Amino acid sequence: HPIEGTKAWNFPFTEEIVDGRDGEENELRKAKDKIVLVKRGGLTFYEKILNAKKAGAKGIIIYNNTKGNFFGQTPKKVGIPAVSISKADGGELLAMLKRDGKVQVKSYFQKTSDQIASFSSRGPVTVTWNIKPDVVAPGVAIDSTVPNGYLSMQGTSMSAPHVAGACALLKQAHPDWKPEQFKSALMTTAKQLKDEQGEYYRTFEQGGGRIQVDKAVKADTFFYPSSLSFGMYQKAKGNDEHSRKLVIHNSSQKTKYYSFKIPVREEGLTWKLPITFKLLPGEKREVTVGLHINQSELKKGVYDGYLEVNEGATSLHLPYLYVKEEPDYPRVMGFEIGMGDHKDSLRYEMYLPGGADEMGIALYDADNYRFIGFLDASKKVHRGMVSKEIGKKQLPPTGVYHAVIFAKKGDKEDRMDTIIEIP
Repeated sequence: HPIEGTKAWNFPFTEEIVDGRDGEENELRKAKDKIVLVKRGGLTFYEKILNAKKAGAKGIIIYNNTKGNFFGQTPKKVGIPAVSISKADGGELLAMLKRDGKVQVKSYFQKTSDQIASFSSRGPVTVTWNIKPDVVAPGVAIDSTVPNGYLSMQGTSMSAPHVAGACALLKQAHPDWKPEQFKSALMTTAKQLKDEQGEYYRTFEQGGGRIQVDKAVKADTFFYPSSLSFGMYQKAKGNDEHSRKLVIHNSSQKTKYYSFKIPVREEGLTWKLPITFKLLPGEKREVTVGLHINQSELKKGVYDGYLEVNEGATSLHLPYLYVKEEPDYPRVMGFEIGMGDHKDSLRYEMYLPGGADEMGIALYDADNYRFIGFLDASKKVHRGMVSKEIGKKQLPPTGVYHAVIFAKKGDKEDRMDTIIEIP
């Protein structure tokens, strides 16, 4: 991914690459007229890129020091191109350098769009098992206003205003619409996205899909609600039959015919869908969508997809979700820690699939297991990826510690053990 605020990477080209370690000035003596590979952490992106520029590098590649890729930006423009790659890809390049000594890198440009960012919040809502998010919207590399200009940014703070702006446009075009109509229009006309392998993202990752305002503004059929959650099967209750009421509203000036398309057969799920019916102009009708569960055929897990409703030649879709007993998953997973993006700081990441009522990183003396204190602790933590940078003042003395990472959710608690070195 390009580091926002840096010079555009000129594609395509082939250049020699050298190891610049952490990007300190004294580590870049061989960087002149080359592409320099540096590890994330210890210095800010701006400092690393500026050091590479001073050393005469043609460009800089920053590889992550925790799992996966990342999006970076600089507060000021720097005159050389810079990109980020994953920890795994950085490790591959380092291995080549150690093995072959001299390595050339050939770059080419590949544009990706309509992909869900790794930091995007996932659902579903536990306890109620409602589908969240409702929709997704652009949230990566968005030009946002900052004092004295613009800055490319990413996050929910970028995607949420896209949805708010979309609703404002719909409100301008349809002043009489109610909130549930805005929601239905955006969800049922959204574009369902696929991942890099060509598989549709789950409904609890994208909801209805990526909003399409040009299609939503023309919507005249509305669903209340705009997604269907059939809850969770509980063995003790033996609830094999599920049903949900759905109101379909024809707000147009024409009579319309509606038919449900049976989803691709999932072993153990049998649908009971309404037969084809018509709605007069302005008419509403409540229908029942039924789901029969054959428990002997269905494995534990989350089952989701889209119910397709044909309105004449137009196809609308409703996300659905059903849970066969709460899936077995760890409350905390994927913990990694490395140097922070500022001097004398550490940055950690962990994944909390269901969020946590309480989480923390407890440190113990590596020799005698005496409790030292908490590196970090929080309550009411959101589900998904948790990432935080800890400054020098909050760090314990230099040394090696035994760490216990824990997450509590309800009456369950999971733990991980690792060794942490404070440099």
